[in-house]
Amino acid sequence: MPLIEEQNLTEFLAEVKLKMENITFSKQKDIQKINDFIFSSDGKYVRSKIIFLYGHRIGIEYQKLLELASTTELIHLSTLVHDDIIDEAPLRRGKPSVLKFSGIKKALLYGDYLYTKTFSCLNSLENKDIATVLINCAEKLIEGEFNQISAMTHKAPSLENYIKIIKAKTAVLFSGALQSIGIHAKFKDEDLNLLYKLGYEFGYAFQLNDDLIDFSNESVTGKVKYKDLSEGKFTYPLIATFNDSTEEERRKIYHLIETKEYSQIVELIEKYNGFDATRIERDKSINNCIETTQNFIKLDSLDYVEQFLRDTLKA
Repeated sequence: MPLIEEQNLTEFLAEVKLKMENITFSKQKDIQKINDFIFSSDGKYVRSKIIFLYGHRIGIEYQKLLELASTTELIHLSTLVHDDIIDEAPLRRGKPSVLKFSGIKKALLYGDYLYTKTFSCLNSLENKDIATVLINCAEKLIEGEFNQISAMTHKAPSLENYIKIIKAKTAVLFSGALQSIGIHAKFKDEDLNLLYKLGYEFGYAFQLNDDLIDFSNESVTGKVKYKDLSEGKFTYPLIATFNDSTEEERRKIYHLIETKEYSQIVELIEKYNGFDATRIERDKSINNCIETTQNFIKLDSLDYVEQFLRDTLKA
């Protein structure tokens, strides 16, 4: 991405963060204490990056993109707070989670507080259709969490069911954000559907990449190594391995998860090419993103977008 492009994006993300801080500000000291804790760290703001990257090139007004990005990020942030409570996670990207920082009662209330603040954001968008899209996203995110909990009780899900979980939990908000850009641009239904597909493909690739990151060093990725495994979650590399392994090896996988012998699980995944299968699936989605992007981005800007997609998803 050219330097000027990088500077514009950096400035946009800084404004998104500032707007989120202003929206969530509270005179209630415990709420504001959590706000200060959260915003003291730099997030990835991947959803905002996608909104700026596509919205700017499609020609959407800067202020509208800022409002859309802030709303989307607040929805995402509220789900992260609740996810950490459900997973009983003490860390989030190597730092204390809100759960660890404030305790379960305040974390629950804070997650709810963020949801209420999204309604203020939705009103500021002054677009009923976009508000409906994003509210539906929030509903699907919660349904996706229920589906994931149900899948965990049955241990290893099928790849088909896992993809459904990803669609509901990760891809849906990317799809909603891109659809909202199309609504601002007054696109026809055909193009809105293409933007939905684009968001789904990116979200799917993003989650598969995160699945790979779980097996990488924390110092490089920022994510605690084996976080998903430690929570008993079956992700794409392990599910692909599980499907190809023998009955005896499947029993062994369950045992290794319980005893936290993760290095042996890695050996089995490598034996059955689970990591390679995940990368192939991820790269297929990235290529689908690039192909769909050609419908909206001029050729002279396409290289920038393609490079961004590949750089963002490179575990």
